This record gives sequence, C-alpha cells and structure tokens, in this order.
Amino acid sequence: MTPHEYVDYYTKPKWGRTYEDDKYVDSELLEDSFIVFYTYVFAHLGLPRPTYAQYAMALFVSDASNPHRILMAQRGLAKSLTSQIYVLWRLLNNPEEKILIMSAGRTRASNYSQFVQKLIKMLPVTQHMTPRHGMERTSGESFDVAGAAPSDSPSMYAVGAATQITGMRSSLIIYDDLETSQSVESVVKSEMINTYSMEAQNLLMSGKDESITLCTPHSVNSIYIPWIEEKGYVPFIIPCYYTDKDYLYWGGLAPYITEAVKADPSLIGQAVDERLNADFLSSKKMRIGKSKFALQYEIDVSNSDALRFPLKLSDLIVMDVDDDIAPLKIMYSSMPENILYQKHNGFAKDKLYMPNHTSEQTASYEFKIISIDTAGLGKDEIGISIIYSLGTRMFVKKITGITGGYGDENMEYIAQLCEIHGIHVCVVEDNFGDGMFSKLLEPYILKYSPNTELEGIKVSGQKEVRIIEALEPIMNQHRLVVSKEVFEHDITTQKAQYSLAYQLSHITRERDSLRNDDRLDSLANGVTFLIEHLADDEDKIMEYHVEKSAQDNLQFTLDLFGKGKVSSGLNFGDRF
Repeated sequence: MTPHEYVDYYTKPKWGRTYEDDKYVDSELLEDSFIVFYTYVFAHLGLPRPTYAQYAMALFVSDASNPHRILMAQRGLAKSLTSQIYVLWRLLNNPEEKILIMSAGRTRASNYSQFVQKLIKMLPVTQHMTPRHGMERTSGESFDVAGAAPSDSPSMYAVGAATQITGMRSSLIIYDDLETSQSVESVVKSEMINTYSMEAQNLLMSGKDESITLCTPHSVNSIYIPWIEEKGYVPFIIPCYYTDKDYLYWGGLAPYITEAVKADPSLIGQAVDERLNADFLSSKKMRIGKSKFALQYEIDVSNSDALRFPLKLSDLIVMDVDDDIAPLKIMYSSMPENILYQKHNGFAKDKLYMPNHTSEQTASYEFKIISIDTAGLGKDEIGISIIYSLGTRMFVKKITGITGGYGDENMEYIAQLCEIHGIHVCVVEDNFGDGMFSKLLEPYILKYSPNTELEGIKVSGQKEVRIIEALEPIMNQHRLVVSKEVFEHDITTQKAQYSLAYQLSHITRERDSLRNDDRLDSLANGVTFLIEHLADDEDKIMEYHVEKSAQDNLQFTLDLFGKGKVSSGLNFGDRF
C-alpha cells in the first residue's frame, strides 16, 4: 500500500478509538512505512489514531522530495510530536543519521531530544537502539543510538537558536519554534536568530541538504517569510478552520484543505481537526483573546501587525512638493484610484496614496526647517529631513542620510541644503557631545546660509516610543505630505534598513526594533519642532489666505494709482 492508501485505511473509521492491533506490527513494515510507524507510536502512547490533519502533517514531514520544508499548524495539532516520531523513524532506518534540533531556547530543544530518548526506550521496535552508559552519549542535549559508528557528532544534539555551533556535522536539521512573540518585536533579535539558523546549514554533511521547520509565525516580519519567498522553502499550513483564503498563507495552504473546500464550499469556517472542534475553538478564543487566537490557531498574521507596527505608509499623502508654495486644501483618500504605484521598502502589502483633490489656491510656506539626527558614526548615518509647514499640514521635501561623520564635506553639504531650500531654522539633535555638532556646523551655516537660524534640541526617553508618539498622531490625521521624490530616492538606498520607508513601517515600541533609525529620527524631531506652528482648521486657513490675497491685490491696485493703505480686518490670532 502507498502512504496515502494507509492514511485512507486508518482514517476510514470514525476518529476517537484506540486499536490494540496497531501496537503489533511486523518490524519490517514499521521500518518501511512511516505512516504505519506513526500510527504504531500513537498506539503505544495510549492515544487514538491520528486525525486526518495529523496524517497530512506526517505525509508532508516525511516527504524528502522537498528538502527544506516548513510546517505551520494550529496549536495542539502535534507538530513537534510528529517530527519527533519522524526523526526516530529515520534513526531506526539509519543509525548513522546525525540530527540537529534547534529551538528558540536551549531548554525547549533539550526537552525535544529527551522525549525522543524516552520513545526509544519505550517502543519494542526501537529498544535495541537505547544508548548504553559508558559506551554512547546519553545526555539530554546529545545522545547516540546504540549501533551507531563512533563519531565526533552525536546521533541527536539540541541547541538554542542563539548558539553558535562548530565541530559537528548533521544530516538533518529540525527547527522547532525558533521565533517567539518577543523576538519578532526586535530586528536585532530576529536577525541574530536568522543568522545562527542559516549558519547551521553549513553543518549539513556533503550530499545532505535537508531541514524541517516547525513554526507558528508571529508577524508578517517573521524570518520564515523570506525563507518561503526568497530561499525556496516549501510551506504546508493547516489553520484551525477550513478556508479559501490561500492568499493569507503565502500560497502554502495545505492542498487537502483547498481541495476539500472546492468540493464542498460549506466547509468554510468549520473546524479542520476532529479533536479541536468548534466548541473547543470558541472556548479557546474567549480565554486567550481574538488577536492571540488569530496567530496561534488561524495562523493569520494580518491583524497582529496593526498594533505592533503603528506607523503606516498608507496614512501619508504623497504628491509633488514645490519648494516655495503648496495648495491650501488637500483631501486624502484611500480609494484604489488614488494608489501611487511607487516601489518602496515597507511591507509588501503597504500602499502609498496620492491626494484625492488639491485646491487651486496656494500660499507660501510659513516655516521651512532642516532637521538633523547627528548619530553619523560607525555604521550610523547623519539623518537629514527637510520639512515645510503651511496651515494644518507639514510637507516633507527631502529625506536622506549621509555617512562619514562630522567632516568638512558633510558640514558643507548640510549648509548648502539650507541655502538651496531657503531654510529658516536648522534643528540639530544636541544629545551627542553636548552640542558639539552644532558648534562644528555653525561656521558653515554662516558662510552659506546666514539667514538660517541654528537651534539645538535635547531629546529624552526611549527613542522608539518618542518617534512613534511624535509621528503617529499627525500621520493618522493625514497631515504629513511627502514628496514623490523622497520615495524615488529612498528605493535606491543600497540597504533597505537605511531607507525611510523601511524604518517608518518596521518600527515598534520595543527597544532595538530597528537596527538603523537615523532618517526616521530626523523626521520625528522635525515634526516635533514644527507641530506648535500648525493650525487646527483647514477651512479657516483657506478663508484667511483668500481674504489676504484679495487685500494684497487691492493694495497693489491702490499703490499703482497712488492711493492710501487699505485697512485689514484679518484677525485669526497667532495659531489662526
């Protein structure tokens, strides 16, 4: 019988019974068929036969034609148990296998290894493989199976994801829940886990190129997504409910689910697994909350990022920004016809929007500033943002970053930007060196742009929280307008992590959520500086400027004919 025929045979009776006969199977058949061995182990553990969903996992895990396979499934479906039974079956067939187990933490990896040892001792067909004290390794973190040839690499060894491994070789790597909900909050932690897990691939023996990843993604920023999209890892995803939304699962929804829904659309919304039925799932959702349920059971990360990543590119208004004037009224819309098809380094699903309408009436900017984030040492950049304000909105003309520290060339470049754009105030973050940057920059400002005022500011508090709290309110109100040129330049940044779009869309409230934040920090400082100069009512601003324009025109006419000065009835106060 084929593996699929065995699955059909075992799942034909209604699920929930145990079968004593499943414990007594010919050893040759157990070695030959993983599905038979899988059922045999369940019987010896006192469990009912696996459900169809569990057999589907077993078929995928044992399909070596996909050398790098990723299994994502709802909590409680026995992903780890299925892989533990599989690696034991591999060792039964070939005692020379060298299997590396890598988990988020060392303890979890050790528990995985220890359970495999318990299975070896418990199952009649594998008891002869039990490691012998004094002859084979027997620890919880690494052990040999009896009968394996002497080697510097154990039959199985377990490590945490932050562990650098040298001097060992592997024929198969099992990645068991490398990520946690905490690790995805930090780019630094995620990069470290990704680096060590990829370095583990170098341990694979010549001619061996195989890994199995067991996981529950916590974010669209998960390390697993590039593995699927860029490295060719094959996903197999089993959520708790039947669904036709394959687009939520990177094209990896388990084929049997897709086929079942096509044959019977009424299955949509029903529980996939007999053990985790609708009542169980409803109870679980009430106890752990909708957001955690969506992640751990529906394998849906689409909503988890709404709160984790508070700054949305879609909240910006993107248009051409003139250097001297701007429309007095701008209407935001997120309708499809307003989408700007401009590449960016944010999340793939992020969209940019052009204004739905801009008024014909324009006015000169009220304030023009350049904001400098002065980190610029080592791998950091000096972040530069040029921002203008008019009425209720801020207009971002330019955002860039320069390397090379505080040399003459950089100081001259900044001063020349002030001159070119007619900057009123140069805002410099003075935390570093007690205002040293401002002192170095001052002679260049006096030389190239003497009308520009130099103003140092001190910032405090956790950087990530400060940036989000500065930008989120004004972005939510669609009061931040960004020049198209900013994104056109931004996409040319050699490393995405240095680009504004990446930094803005990926920042979270966790410390070190960004490796580089200089451009975004310069924008946040500039917005904070300008916010007090913004008006609150766009219609009043329009009325003010229309009346002012009319009075200016009248005054011009009077001056032309030698008449007196017209009296102004304008009185909108300092903030209109």
